[in-house]
Amino acid sequence: YFRRAGIDGMVDPFFLQVLLNDGVLPFERPFVTAHEWAHVAGFAHEAEANFVAWLTCLQGDERMRYAGWSFLVPRLVAALPADRQLALWVGVGSGPLADFAAVRARLSRTIPVVRQSARRVNDQYLRANRVASGVASYGEVLQLAVGTDLGRAQWLVRPAGE
Repeated sequence: YFRRAGIDGMVDPFFLQVLLNDGVLPFERPFVTAHEWAHVAGFAHEAEANFVAWLTCLQGDERMRYAGWSFLVPRLVAALPADRQLALWVGVGSGPLADFAAVRARLSRTIPVVRQSARRVNDQYLRANRVASGVASYGEVLQLAVGTDLGRAQWLVRPAGE
């Protein structure tokens, strides 16, 4: 169901067990896991769970940092005007571009009616739980990430090669 609906993960509300889509790509797994664990830790709002997951990934090893940035970068670029988007994508290496293409390919295998139904149910669930923006709240992570001064958070900054 997760693969067909385009759901990457969720928390079982009865046992607080993190459930992941087995189709999530290896480089996506750390971020998705951190996002779901953020919910378990009490961050119910999707933007906050995304933000906590991103910060968590920044504190991990190289694989985790890649997972965090591979989540956030496409969303940051998508928020820019089209001409700026193209200019930025030109500078991205072939490895990350292939990974982004793999994510798009994974998501293209969803079944539209299942995906739309799951999205509608999730939107209603979020709104019923006082998330006024519903599923749009996932994208609100950009306001949190862009509004955070990471330069002052020395515990988040790692020297290159570490």
